[in-house]
Amino acid sequence: MSAPDEYFTHKGILFNSKVNVKSLEDIETLAVKEDDVFVATYTRSGTTWTEEILSLIYNGGDVEEVKSTPIYTRIPYVEYKYFPEGQTEYERFLELPSPRLGKTHVPYNMLPRQLQEGRGKLICVARNPKDVAVSNFYFNGMNRSFKTPASWDSFLYDFMAGNVPLGSVFDHVLGYWVHRSNPGMLFIKYEDLQKDLHGTVKKLADFVGHQLPPGTIDKIVDHCSFKSMSENPMTNYSKHPEQRCRFDTSNSEFIRKGVVGDWKNHFTDKQNEAFDKMLEDKLSGTGLEYDFGI
Repeated sequence: MSAPDEYFTHKGILFNSKVNVKSLEDIETLAVKEDDVFVATYTRSGTTWTEEILSLIYNGGDVEEVKSTPIYTRIPYVEYKYFPEGQTEYERFLELPSPRLGKTHVPYNMLPRQLQEGRGKLICVARNPKDVAVSNFYFNGMNRSFKTPASWDSFLYDFMAGNVPLGSVFDHVLGYWVHRSNPGMLFIKYEDLQKDLHGTVKKLADFVGHQLPPGTIDKIVDHCSFKSMSENPMTNYSKHPEQRCRFDTSNSEFIRKGVVGDWKNHFTDKQNEAFDKMLEDKLSGTGLEYDFGI
């Protein structure tokens, strides 16, 4: 598939044109600090949710502190082209005081080499790919820097073929999954955040070396509920005018449903059968299993 005007390819992977090619190159040679933490996901897999949890962990559960600054300011999207003030996100990440928190959607082999070698902390969040497909369908339709899908059927066809930004979700997640024994890496699932938010917050806090009392974890859980996140202008991308211009929310909000199993409202029997066959082919022998909310 040739890249449309909105996209470009880098090392065989399709990227949104808001991603900065130079940053993609610079990221690989980034000098990672021992206390750097990166959240890595395929799009629409719980990125913002995990970022907000981490922000609160690093602020000792101080909700008022994180309410003062938008999520995209606190945790740069390191391959993104620019921040509203004009810097690239990568340049801004470099200027952050330690401990630095960053997010990325790049495949594992495009991560900072030192991060791949175990320096710093890497948190990968994976979501069942049927719900990822549905969420990306709506996200592509509301994000003005993405090509609007002609239909759900055509989008799912491209999604399964990997003809979408970031390429195949199966290849992307498996790239992280096979490296999950990396001592500096934590692999968690979106569905675990749904089923046991308290336990997953504690797991994240322990992983980054922050021992939080139960009361603080309770505060984080309350602040990071779906209702709170969707209504919070610091996480729903409504705070900065440029972000509102970037997203057309007439049909979908940035934080849309946040449920497990919404795919059942969109997949036909034929689509589901074809998707399951692809899952079987891709995941056979890997040990990776998904929770589809069945």
